[in-house]
Amino acid sequence: MDIDIKIKYRNDKLKAMRETAGLSQHQLAEAIGATQKIYQHYEQGSRDLNGAKLVTILKICDALSCRMEDVLTEPETLEFLAAYEASCDRGARS
Repeated sequence: MDIDIKIKYRNDKLKAMRETAGLSQHQLAEAIGATQKIYQHYEQGSRDLNGAKLVTILKICDALSCRMEDVLTEPETLEFLAAYEASCDRGARS
């Protein structure tokens, strides 16, 4: 019997940001209060970072000194995030 597993949520953006920051998976996991295995699942795609708790995403962005759109990958999420930021910018100018 053959088993075919598709990696749907692989997050190369997240891995690139972590490597640019000079952090190991263990170091970043520690910084966000997670185990290395949990963090590793986000990079490898067995967990979808786009569906993570907002606080988890914010901790990752804080540790990497980046914005959410730098690590999120799902087009609809990115579209709504851009619209939200635009509406906040318009509100700040009022």
